[in-house]
Amino acid sequence: MTMTETYAPSSPVSSEVARQVAEIMARPYRQVITGDPDEGYLATVPDLPGCMTAGETPAEALELLQDAMQAWLESTIERGLPIPEPSTVSTYSGKLLVRMPKSLHRGVIERAEEEGVSANALMVALLSQGLGATMAPKVSRRARRAARRTTSPDVLERTLSG
Repeated sequence: MTMTETYAPSSPVSSEVARQVAEIMARPYRQVITGDPDEGYLATVPDLPGCMTAGETPAEALELLQDAMQAWLESTIERGLPIPEPSTVSTYSGKLLVRMPKSLHRGVIERAEEEGVSANALMVALLSQGLGATMAPKVSRRARRAARRTTSPDVLERTLSG
């Protein structure tokens, strides 16, 4: 098959291509679903350029993505093109060293003491609030309340001015 020929997903594939597809489908490719109930959901495999589909629900998009991946892989294998490997997934320790001005460090410690939480719990709550609720880990209510109070304009001004 040349690059200008189109791939017809309904055409049967050889048993060798089917075997290769099954082997590749078992690899840990990252699958991303974006969208909302009003517009629908787009499902993609970032490591497989152009491999995408859409559905009315996240579950439907994910189910259809399996078919899209299979067709994408069959087409790519039959054309003799290389199949990208899945991106490596980084492991994270959960530790982060942050350098900050001494006055900010003092403000964090003082606020944490006022609220009765650890500085670490307060920082996790503040970072979670800044990144958005979708990425927020489970944080104690007390730490969340402290974070809300800390980010009010007058408190930030007081904290930053030292």
